[in-house]
Amino acid sequence: MRNRNLAIDLITETFVNEFEQESLLKPGKGFEKSLMELQKFFPSCKPSEIVEVLQLACNLYSYRTLEQSELVVTAPNSFKLKTRKTKTVIEELIENAELSITLTGYSISDYFSEMIDTIVKKSTQGLYVKLYINDVERQQDKIDRLLPYAGKFIKVYNYNKQNDDKMAALHAKLIVVDGKKSFISSANLSYHGMQGNIEMGILIESKKKASEIEEILKTLQTQRVFEKY
Repeated sequence: MRNRNLAIDLITETFVNEFEQESLLKPGKGFEKSLMELQKFFPSCKPSEIVEVLQLACNLYSYRTLEQSELVVTAPNSFKLKTRKTKTVIEELIENAELSITLTGYSISDYFSEMIDTIVKKSTQGLYVKLYINDVERQQDKIDRLLPYAGKFIKVYNYNKQNDDKMAALHAKLIVVDGKKSFISSANLSYHGMQGNIEMGILIESKKKASEIEEILKTLQTQRVFEKY
């Protein structure tokens, strides 16, 4: 049984390596190694059957790695829009986070205080939190609730305003959870951002996009655009 599992692992690894180098199934060319391994493992199968198995594997791999997205809105309930609401999505992302939360905020109001409590609770359970804030001093009362827990699991970064442009700001509103789900929106973390205004955003499930967002924020840290508070 152990040898069988090792053989399957080898075929899987070979297939994934070849798939990531090829956009289309090309029997006899693009997937030579995978075809050879499958033929060795299933000697009684016809070549056409092996190709069908490989095609199914390609379809499954494509489905699992496909980026999924969903439109999310803020609007008064009377508008009767058939999309999920910003507040609902943000609450679900934070409450269901298991590993990490990265969050940027241009404006954070008392309306978001309950979610701050949830973030603090999760950090005490070992969840890593990074908050990038536009103006910490302007939102000091909310940040003060986080600072006693700042350290290994909670890190707060303040936007370092540029001397030559006082109007410049951290205006991005986004949340990245567990390195795989990203919510990018026009909505602030306030009542009107999540209830009263008309706002639009998109929820993306993609490890690649989440990684790209995290990398941009890290780069801005190294350039001292964000400074640890």
